[in-house]
Amino acid sequence: MSASVHAPMYFLQSSPIYETVKPYSLRFPPGDGLEQSNVLSESHLIQVDSMRDRPELKLETCGFEVMPFDSPLSYEDFADGHKIAHVLLPAMCRRLKEHLSARHVVALDFSVRRRHAGFPVSTGDDYDHDQPTTMAHIDFSTEEGERMLRVMYPDKAEEIIAGGWKLINTWNPLRGPLNDWPLAICDARTVNREVDLMPGDIVYTEWATENLQVHYSDKYKWYYLPDQMVNEVLIFKSGESSPAKAQAVPHGSFCNPRVKASEHPRESIDSRFFVFDAPLDEYPKVEGNVFSQRTH
Repeated sequence: MSASVHAPMYFLQSSPIYETVKPYSLRFPPGDGLEQSNVLSESHLIQVDSMRDRPELKLETCGFEVMPFDSPLSYEDFADGHKIAHVLLPAMCRRLKEHLSARHVVALDFSVRRRHAGFPVSTGDDYDHDQPTTMAHIDFSTEEGERMLRVMYPDKAEEIIAGGWKLINTWNPLRGPLNDWPLAICDARTVNREVDLMPGDIVYTEWATENLQVHYSDKYKWYYLPDQMVNEVLIFKSGESSPAKAQAVPHGSFCNPRVKASEHPRESIDSRFFVFDAPLDEYPKVEGNVFSQRTH
């Protein structure tokens, strides 16, 4: 399964409403007649090429790459959030630190996704697990990354920011080979950040975060990893402090037209990490919880 595929992906409409109002999505039932979201999406057919046998596709070239990683968890362990947080994430921190020659790596969060057999057709009920995300997006803006660091490290934030940082996502299936609703990642070199991206807010009851919504462009080059195995981890940038380096990449899941009807619905885990380059003698412990407050 090495040939290109064509599939729909959703993008933010280029609507005049965003000239005066920021895109937002509320993750709770709003009151007083407020709309839950003002995000207007549109579907475009994209070509998604295989990233297999493409050694030139590297994190600091295009914003993503494949990293070998042998998980310390069994398939059954992924039902245990404590094991994920206290066994898997520390192991992934060590692997990323080694792989990227980083000074320090800190885990932020994780999400286990198990596709409902009916997805993307809604059942009208809440899903038991997170589902694939079908709209192209970038998890964080650069400004959001800096705000998070000031919450996490109130006394050392400026030194850490000045030393350079990345936000890295890791993504891999819980069972393989995976072709059902795989992840598509856009080559950072094909994105015009001034034209193609727009900051948006995702608002929870206790906190909010700023991501980047993505307008469609026919200049984008998309890639995926067909037949992805459990030990093949996609790593990609969701934030980059240096404008001289490959930037954060749009990504989203797509309905693979080549998937076999017999394949089990996708089960995957995605996690997010801060990767630091500041030459501190010792990194401080995280003090603030970025998922319970926002500093503006």
